[in-house]
Amino acid sequence: MPNFNDAKITSLYVSERGVIKDIADDAPNAPAGGKFRVTLEMVAGGGVAGKYHLRTTCSDLTETQHAATLDPAGGSPLNPGPAAALFESAPWKHEGAHWVFNESVTIDPPNHKGHVYRYTASLHSDNGQIVSIRESDPFILL
Repeated sequence: MPNFNDAKITSLYVSERGVIKDIADDAPNAPAGGKFRVTLEMVAGGGVAGKYHLRTTCSDLTETQHAATLDPAGGSPLNPGPAAALFESAPWKHEGAHWVFNESVTIDPPNHKGHVYRYTASLHSDNGQIVSIRESDPFILL
C-alpha cells in the first residue's frame, strides 16, 4: 500500500479472455489463437489528487522492437492519451482510505505466432512527485 500522497502500479499481466481476472497466463491466446486480455492494477493514497499520465506499450522480445499493434488503444483506460487524466476520477474508484485502478483491455493477436512479448506501463504525475513503472512477465502468443 502506498503512502497517503503516493501512487504505484502494482500489477501488469496478460490472461485469456473470458477467464477470471487476477490469473496471469504465459500463453494467453492458446490454444485457439484468439484475442487475449491485458490487465493493469494500480493503487493510490487517499490524499492523491491531480493530473497524471499513463502509458502502456508492448515489446516484441523475439524481434527486439516495439510491437505497436499490441499497444492498448489510445483513449482506453490503459492508454488515456496525451492529455493528463485525474486520479480522483474514473476509472479510479475510492476504496477505504485509498484509490484503486483495476482495468483490462482486450487485444487482437498479431500474425507473428510463437513470438515472445512483454508489456510495460509507466505512470507519472504532472509535478513529478509520483513515478511508477511495471513490466509484465514475458508471454508467448500462438
